[in-house]
Amino acid sequence: MSLYTFSTNDKLPELPPIKGLHIERSTDVALLSQMSDAPVEKINDRLTNDHVAFVAFINGKPAAFGWMARKKAGIGELNHDIILPASNRYLWNFRTANAYRGLGIYPALLQHIIKYEQIEADQFWIIHAPENKASLRGIVKAGFRNTGILYLNDALQPSFQPNLVSVTEKNIIEQMGFELSEQPAASCWNCSSPFVKNKTASCCCAEAGSACVGHRQPETIS
Repeated sequence: MSLYTFSTNDKLPELPPIKGLHIERSTDVALLSQMSDAPVEKINDRLTNDHVAFVAFINGKPAAFGWMARKKAGIGELNHDIILPASNRYLWNFRTANAYRGLGIYPALLQHIIKYEQIEADQFWIIHAPENKASLRGIVKAGFRNTGILYLNDALQPSFQPNLVSVTEKNIIEQMGFELSEQPAASCWNCSSPFVKNKTASCCCAEAGSACVGHRQPETIS
């Protein structure tokens, strides 16, 4: 998984306008439950624990949503809970309805959240699975930059392989519970993590035409 960040010292790139787009913070539990296909109890739990939801509408119809964590968040694929340092936010669980994909809503939603929260926060974090190319395009268009790779080491401990990251950002990443490591990351988080809930039958590396160095036993890879 790649870890991206945006600092309020960075410049937000200009995005093309999207006709009919309106984005707002939402506490509409029924709507959020329906859009995310999650039970009402789970939505209420997120809101109670200082997670903030945002919904994007196109001509008044809900088209996409996403969440921002202010204090703590969990990364299920790594079986790791993040405790966010002050003035840091974690963006997660974004989804655009099929009918509205390809319009550029995702990067616009990310930028809206940054602008909404930048008075209180100065660093935003987001991750994406390497096979999700559409997610990566949206993250980069919004102005986020790559800091490195999150993965599980051989002892199944959450680790971070840095790329272009400042000393301050390294310290923040360590505070979030990731050990800086020289150990090469597995090329496939789907194969390397036993905590992934919905493992695909085939390796995503194979689909990309590259070799997989995940830790899943070969006979389980089809």
